[in-house]
Amino acid sequence: MGFSSRCTLGWRLCVCLLLGARRYLLTSMSDISSLRGLQAAVDGMAAGAACAASASVMVVADHASELSLAEQSLIASWATHRQHEFATGRLCARRALAVLGLDGGNLLPDGDGVPQWPTGLVGSISHSRGVVIAVAARSADCSLLGLDLEKTNRLRAAAIRKVVHPLEADFVAGDQVKASILFSLKEAFYKAQFPRWRTTGNFHDLALGVDMEAGSAQVVEIDARFAPNLAQLRFGFRLVDDYVVSLCWG
Repeated sequence: MGFSSRCTLGWRLCVCLLLGARRYLLTSMSDISSLRGLQAAVDGMAAGAACAASASVMVVADHASELSLAEQSLIASWATHRQHEFATGRLCARRALAVLGLDGGNLLPDGDGVPQWPTGLVGSISHSRGVVIAVAARSADCSLLGLDLEKTNRLRAAAIRKVVHPLEADFVAGDQVKASILFSLKEAFYKAQFPRWRTTGNFHDLALGVDMEAGSAQVVEIDARFAPNLAQLRFGFRLVDDYVVSLCWG
């Protein structure tokens, strides 16, 4: 687990289909439809959060050559599919930053693996089964930002028990999709708060109330190890085919 709106800003989402990776190969029309759906879904969340946003979908292969020399050196010994995921994520992030009129420069991870965004910016990168998403915003407009993408058909019963807080049990009732939504929302929460507070935890440290119709959630209970104001963070999610994409911001 990594846990491992009112954002009046210009932010950019890049949804990238990762092709050519050894592990994942997405080529069917249904895959392309999912990517278009993800773009529309995030556009919808941005509109609901009163955010000015734009989105882009790309079918890509290996983008390692577009990395900085420092980034290329970092991933040189990695497996091919990891190099592709890293490079595509950084490309998405740079496109997000370009919409803000900024150059991403080196987007190297810190000691905890968190991308080091330029001063005055926040952002998040997520990937799942070959799809990579990145989002960035000016910290003056949105001080915390977390994004997560998951498949909704992967959690088994044992994993569901680890994800679902007792206060969420009635909502989930063993449903794999609902458990996956909670998984994704909690990962987005973790990604939003961790760069600032470096607080680690587990899924049962956070209970969320989920509104399936609105595609939103709110904090019901949060462990004392987390900063109290994190209970005010806002959440959105959308289901697209067998994906769920979640956004957490504040």
